[in-house]
Amino acid sequence: MSEQKLVQIPLAVVVVINWNNPSDTLHCLSSLNELDYTNYHVLVIDNGSDDDSLTLLTEATKDNPYFTFLATGDNLGFSGGVNYGVARALEMQADYIWLLNNDAEVAPDCLSSLIIAMEENPDVAIAGSKILLARERNTIWHAGATFAMYTGQPQHLGMGADINDPAYSSNKFVDYVTGSSLIIRKNSIETIGIMDDRFYLYYEEADLCYRARNHGLKILYVADSKLWHKVAASSTGYQVRVYYEVRNRLLFTIKHKRSQFLFVLKYLIFHEFLKPLMSGNYKVAKSALLGFVDFFTLKFGRLKYKL
Repeated sequence: MSEQKLVQIPLAVVVVINWNNPSDTLHCLSSLNELDYTNYHVLVIDNGSDDDSLTLLTEATKDNPYFTFLATGDNLGFSGGVNYGVARALEMQADYIWLLNNDAEVAPDCLSSLIIAMEENPDVAIAGSKILLARERNTIWHAGATFAMYTGQPQHLGMGADINDPAYSSNKFVDYVTGSSLIIRKNSIETIGIMDDRFYLYYEEADLCYRARNHGLKILYVADSKLWHKVAASSTGYQVRVYYEVRNRLLFTIKHKRSQFLFVLKYLIFHEFLKPLMSGNYKVAKSALLGFVDFFTLKFGRLKYKL
């Protein structure tokens, strides 16, 4: 979709977070070089890597006027890394800020499609892309998302559907979009704020979308904006995921779905703690238990334990 449809060409700043995964990040940057949108800048942010990321990404970005490489110096988590990038993007007078996973390969019109949809819908605060699987390039992974009643389980719309499935071939309003590709207006950030650092990892983008909705703003899935995603390429291990899943699902629920909190709590106790415990998977059960404990003792942010 061409930017010629736009009366003005807003500045879009792309925020790409890298953590110990320079090869995927370099592939992502290569695809960003092919964007058909002209008024954009990419902030490549290293989030405390301890491999050769700094050397490789510094070299890859130094001669490209569209790219700026920054390093946080510590692992701030997804929310912290994003907030670091958002602060810099606002200093650059960005009209839009596009959060993009570093393992994504974007179609040339991915960004222009997002911005055109946003410009045509001034009541939309946040929009997201049609995200396809990198290993099955015609298969949808995400076309917007919602949460299951009573379990709090995130549910991606369109997962497993064909790229051309008519049900996901037009724009639609959704509950939230994943942070793998999430574009937000500068004005919306001024209204709803930045990501909640308490989450650190997982649920932070859903929280951001629900805060926008609480202000009467809308979340839009944009069907013409396409990218391919490796899915969980930069995530941590399973036990760590369980910890954040338990703690942060409870935090998200108490913030946005308070009437369902006891249902979600019971579901997590059974599925994330008791089932692993009864099957002898004590390490996973311990991770879940620590997630419960830290939620109820208000210990948020970065995981303090070695799992």
